[in-house]
Amino acid sequence: MIVKVYENAEAYLIDYEAVLLEQEAVSQLVLYDAYKSRQNPDEFVGLFGVVVDGDSTILHFSNIPPRYLSVYIDDDSKDIRLAAVLLADYMADNQILPEGLNAKLEVCEAFIEQFKMKVKCTFAERMTMDIMEIRQVNDIRPAEGSTRLAIPDEVKLFTEWMIQFQIEALAKEIDYESALVSISKLINNDKLYVFENSEKLVVSMAAATRQLANGIAISYVYTPEEYRGMGYGATNIYNISRKYLDEGNEFCTLFVDKKNILSKRAYEKVGYYTIDDMYEYRLLQV
Repeated sequence: MIVKVYENAEAYLIDYEAVLLEQEAVSQLVLYDAYKSRQNPDEFVGLFGVVVDGDSTILHFSNIPPRYLSVYIDDDSKDIRLAAVLLADYMADNQILPEGLNAKLEVCEAFIEQFKMKVKCTFAERMTMDIMEIRQVNDIRPAEGSTRLAIPDEVKLFTEWMIQFQIEALAKEIDYESALVSISKLINNDKLYVFENSEKLVVSMAAATRQLANGIAISYVYTPEEYRGMGYGATNIYNISRKYLDEGNEFCTLFVDKKNILSKRAYEKVGYYTIDDMYEYRLLQV
């Protein structure tokens, strides 16, 4: 069993893009990193590779700071923990410090245990997420109102919502300027969608964030507390998902906190179903 590293995303995708596309929603973090790096190799510089055992590819990985090290399991019939240990050894021996780690729990545990044996550091669990996918929306009774694109005049409001989303969903704080930049990009690129209720009040938001080869990822799903429980968020997700599926995407995908049962049920009502899960850990100190 060995770690095989690629010099660039283009070389990696030549060998493995077809494999990643077989489970596109599950492999999306690695795949998206590779697409971004292939498109802008000078801006998105990182590490791509696989752990292989003979002719069998066990796992894929990408690491483009400040994004986390992302790992996708290709063959779970092999020793996944050993593959994760070898990856940890490679990164530690080459003094590559990931900002954090996105992977299956078994991979996270084995990687972190081994990495900490070689590098003085600590990891903290941030999120336990289900990966959900939709390929056809269900017939639902939507909340009264409509979904539309956010406009530049609303950037301050949605910057505040972005900050609240980061605190509630990701258990981290984000400074105002960073949130402002993120929201401004989403608005300017026509990727931020908001839901207006029957009284023309903006009550929920969500964004289309990662365009993949055959689908798109939805994130930053947020409804202020005073508007929750009224179906606004679910209706917004329903409208956004239907739009992108009607435009030719084979699927939409999103991540939901395993502990957020209400949101998960709302997505299931729309037509989403769980296809896998992922754990997120952050490297806190060295």
